[in-house]
Amino acid sequence: RIKNFHSWYLFFRDKLMGKMEVDSLDSSFTDMAMIASTDNQEVSDTGDVDTAKESSDETPSSNQQDPPNKRHKGQSRKNSATGNRRRGNENVQVHSVVKLFVKKVHPVFTSPWRKSWSESSSTGTGFIIDGKRIVTNSHVVHHNTTVLCRAQSGPPVKWACEVESISLVHDLAILRVTDESFFDNKPFLKLVPPGFENLPHLDDNVTAVGFPTGGDQISVTRGVVSRITHRGEILRVQIDAAINPGNSGGPVFDRDGNVVGVATAVLKNASNIGYIIPATVVHLFMEGTRETEGRCNAAAKSPSNPEGFCGVAFLGFGPIQTLENPTVRQYLGLEEEGGVRIVSVDPLGGCYDKEKGVYLIKPDDVLLSIDGILVGQDGTVQLPGRLSERISFSALVTSQLPTKPISVTILRKGERLVQTIIPSPRRYMVPRTSGYDAPDALYVICGGCVFVPLTKPWIDTKKRGDLFGTFGGPLTEENRQIVMLSTVLANSVNVGYHGLSCMVLRAFDGVEVFNLQHLATLIQKSANPMLEFRLKMNASVSTSTPKEGSQNGSIDVLEDATVPADEVLVVLDREKCKEADPIIREGHMISAACSPEIEFDW
Repeated sequence: RIKNFHSWYLFFRDKLMGKMEVDSLDSSFTDMAMIASTDNQEVSDTGDVDTAKESSDETPSSNQQDPPNKRHKGQSRKNSATGNRRRGNENVQVHSVVKLFVKKVHPVFTSPWRKSWSESSSTGTGFIIDGKRIVTNSHVVHHNTTVLCRAQSGPPVKWACEVESISLVHDLAILRVTDESFFDNKPFLKLVPPGFENLPHLDDNVTAVGFPTGGDQISVTRGVVSRITHRGEILRVQIDAAINPGNSGGPVFDRDGNVVGVATAVLKNASNIGYIIPATVVHLFMEGTRETEGRCNAAAKSPSNPEGFCGVAFLGFGPIQTLENPTVRQYLGLEEEGGVRIVSVDPLGGCYDKEKGVYLIKPDDVLLSIDGILVGQDGTVQLPGRLSERISFSALVTSQLPTKPISVTILRKGERLVQTIIPSPRRYMVPRTSGYDAPDALYVICGGCVFVPLTKPWIDTKKRGDLFGTFGGPLTEENRQIVMLSTVLANSVNVGYHGLSCMVLRAFDGVEVFNLQHLATLIQKSANPMLEFRLKMNASVSTSTPKEGSQNGSIDVLEDATVPADEVLVVLDREKCKEADPIIREGHMISAACSPEIEFDW
């Protein structure tokens, strides 16, 4: 184009203006042509084509040989005839990646007797593994009503899937296609072997494959490993390859075509910070599901999940204090480098020996090492096999299954001790994850008053973060719950209480309420004509240990009869409540006075 334009320029210069009048313009044009030629050369250098081989296949238009990086007219960037297109990672098997189409109905925590009126739609990514199964993220299929998959190769047909196993804390799920002919002629992808030594290295090239937003077809992005880290005490790998909504559950490949991780999340308000679940955590998840026949959606054993995979391994002590100050290290008798102070222990954690009735780890102990790996004074350990990388010591613990013994070296009042701890999942006074440790639907209705257990999803819905700050610690007793008055369904029987909401239930008929089932039992067995509820206006309530047998529904009278200054007294007529409750429930389309898990014959 530049040559043709230059020819027309010479024609008009000679015919219309004269040679002497355009000398300055000619000089300027020559400079512009040189600049344009230089820019054109830079584009060719960064193109996806091997121009040296392509130029040799065509005859130059002049006797002078063109430079090797110049592309001739009619020569495409992707020359399929010569097969010289420069490819990325040719080992990536995109035909083993599937797109997931999910329909969901979410629970309504403020109205636990029902689910959302509307059904939401979302898409995600999965990939085929050995055993004719599909791996994806749990958040892609959680609360689903239907899951369909469509393969990248073959006819664009959607196949029905079922969730075979799921771990919400690991954000992993395994799907089974109802018709196994879906897997015909589809190879499975290989995960890198488990172990810290097989984690990708910093600056390793990785390729993320999935179906992100912005189009319906498969997408491939490339980047490098930026960091080995952890999120929520679980091992994660940070990459800078673009991860967007829809990529969730997709494979991330190394240069050999093996899966090094599963795309899971991206950091908002940041550039190119994405997280993948490393393959060693995927192996851990699958190992746990093999032992429990795929049942792993519970934080603790329950009637619906008697042998459930019980979450993430946890040693049983709470926050730690870094020991960077030399004076406090001297005070604790710590002469060697490293170590962190243990601030508190969980009453029901793994460091409590139930048989001996003693705590193997106590507050003020100094944690020195875990399985022989030294703990630094900042709470980090050297990543096994990596001299220049460190991670939080908790990532070592969570990277193995619960019930597997861990050797811990501590310093207690100058004495060095080695304790063997069997970790167990951490449990909280306020359950944190919907469908894992927090029930989606648990309630009791009495006189239009709706009582629910305190959970993190309920707190988020009600926007009452102060409650989480007060009760967000570890569980102190088996089956212990904080019972809340969630709302009041207005009726003449509860006039004067219509505005009460988000209040902690302290006691019923002078008895401290232990959990929601305990409340239902107290109401059912009460012979008083008046039902007395004592509520707390602020976010503080006694969580002292009740007498033995409270968790089984027995009645314990509060010994301290002092009435708090912020207490609200609610009194209802028992017989009027029995008459009004069916009318109240009918008006709100509530089928029962309690959820199926609660025994309450009202």
